[in-house]
Amino acid sequence: MTKSDVKEESKIIKNNDLDDEPFFSQLLTYLPMGGMVVNTDSVILLANETLSDILGYSIDELVGMDVDLLLPSHFQSNHKKLMQGFFKYPHKRKMGKGQALFARCKDGKHIPIEIGLNPIEQKGQTFVLATLIDLSMRDRARNMFQRSIEDAPHGVLVVDSDGRIRLTNSILCQCFGYTSDELLDQPLAMLLPSRYRKNHDHLRRSFHQNPMPRMMGVGRDLTALHKDGREFPVEIGLSPFKDEDNNDMVLVSLLDITQRKRMEQKLRETNTNLEEFTYVASHDLRSPLRGIADLLEWIKEDLGPDALPDVTHNLNRIDIRIKRMEQLIDNLLTYARAGKVESNVQEIEINTLLDNIVELLEVPEGIKVIRDVQFERFTSVWTPLETVMRNLISNAIKHHDRESGTIVVCCTVENSFCHFSVCDDGPGVPEAAYQRIFRLFQTVTSSERSGTGIGLSVSRRLVETHGGRISVEKNEHQRGVTFHVWWPRFLRKDTHE
Repeated sequence: MTKSDVKEESKIIKNNDLDDEPFFSQLLTYLPMGGMVVNTDSVILLANETLSDILGYSIDELVGMDVDLLLPSHFQSNHKKLMQGFFKYPHKRKMGKGQALFARCKDGKHIPIEIGLNPIEQKGQTFVLATLIDLSMRDRARNMFQRSIEDAPHGVLVVDSDGRIRLTNSILCQCFGYTSDELLDQPLAMLLPSRYRKNHDHLRRSFHQNPMPRMMGVGRDLTALHKDGREFPVEIGLSPFKDEDNNDMVLVSLLDITQRKRMEQKLRETNTNLEEFTYVASHDLRSPLRGIADLLEWIKEDLGPDALPDVTHNLNRIDIRIKRMEQLIDNLLTYARAGKVESNVQEIEINTLLDNIVELLEVPEGIKVIRDVQFERFTSVWTPLETVMRNLISNAIKHHDRESGTIVVCCTVENSFCHFSVCDDGPGVPEAAYQRIFRLFQTVTSSERSGTGIGLSVSRRLVETHGGRISVEKNEHQRGVTFHVWWPRFLRKDTHE
């Protein structure tokens, strides 16, 4: 039979079978989805433009076509039998409920669909009005949602209103030690310590009564239960949403904060030890040292001016060591206090800050301090920054080994930082000592007895405490080194109250 014969036969079938063809044609036109009328022989009698757009066939190509041709080839053999079963007991329903259905387009591509079957009775004959919805967009959105969950950098769960796990990702499975299959369709309560489970259902129902995005257990230490029975600290975010079937669901984001808690504990211990050390240094060490100094003065008074020269020399040496010990204690206290964030925020005018520094320094006549300030003002803390810059400029002056020299102080903007640099043409610093000079009580050479080795360590502590960084590098085209300081030019919650 030729294609023209099939078309002619379909017209006869259509004219004989559908007495109310105009009504059904108009009905199909107004349907918001693809639609077609099919007879008991699986022949398409009518089709609308939406169906034509979805499948890529013209309406003329669809009318008279065996509906089996719109199915993937592996479904065609059994479809006639299913059609006969439907026409034997016709009733309104969705086709293939619970199964994934696909249609074959004219270009051979298979698309996911949803089909509704609506039987029509006319003069003892039964037809079916089949509605077809293209689910490609929905499936793409679902796949994107699932990929987003799987690719999330933290653990994610999707939980239904009954508290059962419907979706999870690999990171969450790693956190708890389960496989995905072990978690799916299981109650969320299995991931909670037993002491939390009693009130969990009540809290879950309360959340669904007034669902809104929020953090769970704000102000409390939350723990989850690993498969091996150990608990670990977590942060949990809850985000309610409706799924494609309008069911209430909750997206649960979970972050294992074990490492953070360990770091916080170590930091607390370090700060506690430092505070205890500061107290000991300021009281328990200074007081007996002051007592030794007083005893030394009394001995000098008892000996009078007639004391033997060797005795006087040794007493003076003791006095010098006491003063050095007192200076050491002061330096330790200075270093400890440098770890506290300054909260006195104000507008800093950079040239004014440098004026204050240079005014208090003794700059030899042969040393020139040149400025190149390309950024005038920003808001930050004054005293810590002034302390850092004073240390760097005074070091460049103090350690210069010639009667004449130049120190260049620059300030530029570099992303979110003020980039300060102090460049000198002095003797420089050995590259092997670049890291060591920022440590406590470290000097460039063992012969530098005049220095305490505290200035650069305090500077680094101040810079890092306030969210910046400091480094040193060798000058390329002249002798000497350049110290760099990157100081934040915007206030941040993690470094400013």
